[in-house]
Amino acid sequence: MKNFHYVIEKGEVGAADYYEKKRETVLETIKPICEAFEITDYGYEIKDNGQLEILWVEGTGIDCTHNSIAATVRTLVHHIASRL
Repeated sequence: MKNFHYVIEKGEVGAADYYEKKRETVLETIKPICEAFEITDYGYEIKDNGQLEILWVEGTGIDCTHNSIAATVRTLVHHIASRL
């Protein structure tokens, strides 16, 4: 199973690099889930150097500030399940 908890395994990285890598990893991770439910309008936005993280799903913004990637995936699955 994919390890959702870590974005960067080794080395030092600045905060801007970390948050961009986290954003890319979240989008890569949720893509197959969204595709399975035919959701094409989704995104992940990080503002103010990580002080605000928003998961966007079909125009709905969901606060995921300080969530791990695993918690963000669970949030997405819960959102999809609640709309079925």
